[in-house]
This record gives sequence, structure tokens and C-alpha cells, in this order.
Amino acid sequence: MEPPRSSLPTPYSDSSKFVDSRQRALPRRVAARDAGRRFWTRLATMRPAPELRLLLSLIAPATALLLLTEWEFASYQAAIAAFSILALLLIPTNMAAVFAGMSARDRLKLRDGGQRSMDAYPGVERILNTLRERVLRERIRLLSALLGTLSIVAVWNLDTGESLGSLLLGASTALGVLCLLNSMRLDESIPMRSNAFPLLSLHAPTLHHSVLDRPLTDLMVAHLDPETAGAWDEWVSSLAESVRIDQTADSAIEHLLRALHLNEQRLLDDARLLTEAKRVFKVAAIDGLTDDSNKFNLKSLKTLLAHTKAWEPGLFRLIDRLQDSAIRVDHTLTEELWRLDLDLPPRCSQGQADLFVLLHNNTGRTTNVKVDVVVAEGEPALQTIRVEAPPSRRLDRSRVVDQVDSLGRLLDDAIVLWIGLAWPDSELGSHPVQVTLRGEGGETLSSIVVQTTLSSKVQPESVGQRMSDAASAVRRLTLSMTD
Repeated sequence: MEPPRSSLPTPYSDSSKFVDSRQRALPRRVAARDAGRRFWTRLATMRPAPELRLLLSLIAPATALLLLTEWEFASYQAAIAAFSILALLLIPTNMAAVFAGMSARDRLKLRDGGQRSMDAYPGVERILNTLRERVLRERIRLLSALLGTLSIVAVWNLDTGESLGSLLLGASTALGVLCLLNSMRLDESIPMRSNAFPLLSLHAPTLHHSVLDRPLTDLMVAHLDPETAGAWDEWVSSLAESVRIDQTADSAIEHLLRALHLNEQRLLDDARLLTEAKRVFKVAAIDGLTDDSNKFNLKSLKTLLAHTKAWEPGLFRLIDRLQDSAIRVDHTLTEELWRLDLDLPPRCSQGQADLFVLLHNNTGRTTNVKVDVVVAEGEPALQTIRVEAPPSRRLDRSRVVDQVDSLGRLLDDAIVLWIGLAWPDSELGSHPVQVTLRGEGGETLSSIVVQTTLSSKVQPESVGQRMSDAASAVRRLTLSMTD
């Protein structure tokens, strides 16, 4: 009788050692790429390397130009040295860009071990395309330095003749200028410097709701990169059983963000901040918020809030004015039937701006209203948003109201609108924007006209500049907390 045959192993079954080995090798490869990204980024940003790259980018074309003009003190050795050292200093930035692209693809596109796809979050392709463009620019910069070096070496060591020598020296000068232009753009915006939120500085919000139900939370989430947004959703879901009975995860986070904003304004100390966190979170969640090893804790939330504030300071200016009115018990909060406040940047570049509108209903009843935004020469020229405005609770002048409670109550009762404005590229100069509040019958309840100046030049309000400012704010806060 033949012995029973042993079944052949299936290399792709769940019990196969091959699958376990493959699943172990993949995280190791991802970790190695990210370690390379951290190493080369640290080397590229280590002082005085950025300053030397910019200085040599200025010196190199100048030395080539002096050789072209046949100045008696011009030196081939100095020109070759300037281009050669510049090329060596550009190697770390090239490697940092390459590893940044690989690390971003691993974080956003690689799927293994049950990870969720990041394609559902806006901004994935934009981040990857930005990093691909950076790799191309870095390669052009390095190639320019190398070709500039070879051109000067050829003129120095070979009998090129006057015509060919002039062409080669002219080419090296042009290559040096090209290297300088790329250096001015690239060295100020080396991406993925943060280890906690490496993709945050590469994300620009594209889609958002016009009506913000929980203003600080909604605004922050809109400015999170896809990887951080995915981790945020998982973190919020995990808090469902870790909040007080009268709270939800969303309301508890909104309360904490308000306290963090007041803490950053030095209106609350750290002890009171922790007390406010304990009001809405249970002990288990508090332990997580004070644990520096967690992705989302008090320190990292401060970082994300600083990033959001650098992106959209307009809403925070509205909140500060609202808080100031509450402290002074301003009559507009209680006596006027409708309180309308808005914020628009005084200067707008790239033909776009963010308008924030804050509305309070003091009529004592829920009312359906329309907010008309008329933008002179805008695209579109008229936007109409219909909202249901619940009645606001009145502040009691006879007693002192706690700052956190008063701000929370005012924001809970407010209608907060985030409206994107746009103009054609041909429009320049001062342009008026009118915001009109209309009642159920179309009657005008309140109206405000503000002016903004459109400019073709890059202004502090431009998208690129705000991305840079947000990244700088995150780095400054991270360094201060580390110290």
C-alpha cells in the first residue's frame, strides 16, 4: 500500500514562509528609504551648506564671466574650483530629493499589510508631482554645475581657439546663472524635514466645505496631507470610548483646539490647558495626549495648529476679535439683531484669496438667511450661500464668564463660512468685495464692503509663500518644544 503523498507547499498561501518573508522585507525596505531620506535631508540642510551653495551659485557664473571678458586678474583655477565645489555640495540635495520622492510614494501609494489607500484623500498626485519636479530641477542644477566645470576645463587645457573658447565660456556663464536661479528656488524649500509630519509642508488644500461646523477642526483637517489625514481619521475613531458622557470625539477635539489656541495666545497656562483636556477626555485619552511617542498628542496638536494658523490667519483674526468682544462684553454681541464680521487679506496674489465670514443671530429664533458675496470682476462675480442660522445665546453681563466657555459658546452659536475668491490673471489693482446678509424675504439685514489689492507679484498671501510660512512655523515650534 502506497504511503500518503505529502501536499506540495503553496508559495503564496497565508501559511507560506515566503509570504512572511516578503511582508518582513517590505517594511525593511520602506524604513531604509525613509532613513536615507532623513540622512540626506539632514546633510543638505546642515549649516553652512545652504549658505555655501547660494554663495558659490553667485561666484561661479561671475568667475566664468570674468574669463569671458578676458580680465587680467581672472583665474581658470578659481572658476574651476567654484564650479567643482558647487557640484559636490549639490550631491546631498539631489539624493535628498530622490529619497524624498521614494519615501512619499511608499507613504501614499504602497499598499501592504492591510493599509488603507490614500487615493481617497485629495492632494496625493499633487504631492508626488511636486517631488518629481523637484528631482528634475535638482538634476538640472547639478548637471549645470558639472557641464560648467567641464567647459572651463576644456578651454583651459585644450586648444579650443578663440571662437570655440568664447562659446564654451559663455555656456558656462549661462549654466552658472541657471544653477543660481534654481538655487534661489530650491534651497529655501527643501521638503520633508519633519519626522513627525514629513508630507505636511507639501500639501495645499484644494477641497473644503463652505460652512464650517466645527471651525478649528474643519480648518485643520483641510490642511492635513493625505497620510496625516488618514492617521487623523483613525485617531478620531479610536477616541469614541475615551470621551466624557456629554461629549463626542469631534466636540472634544474642538474644545481641546480652542484651549490650545488660547494657550498659544498666553490666555491659558499649561496647567489650565491640561484641566480643559480632562473636562472632555477620560484618563486613558489624557495619557495618550501626554505621551510624546503618540502621533497625536498635545505637542503635535500645537504643531498642527501653528501650521493651520500660518496657512489661514484670517479665521484666527476673527476668533481673536470675537474673544476680545466677549471679554469687553461688546454690545454688538447681544444688542444688535445680526452680528456680521469678515476677514479678507488686504493683498492677494495669483488671483485668489480666502474670505472668512462669521455670523451671529441675536433675533431669538431660527432663521433661514442668504449670504451674497459680490466680487468685482471676479470668477464668479456673485456667490450665494443659504444657511440656517440658529439663535445665539446671550452673554450675561452680571457675571464673569470663563474665557474657554465664552469662546466655545460664541463659536458654537456662530455660522462660520470659508469662501474661496478668484479673479482672472489680467486683473490688477484695488477691487471691492461686498458681503450682504439677506433675510427670508430677501431684505437686507447687514452689509459690509472691503477692499483688496490684486498683484501679479508673489505676496505673503500667495499659496507658495503661505506653504513656506507654514513649514517655517512648524519648524520653529518643533525646535522650541525640543529645547
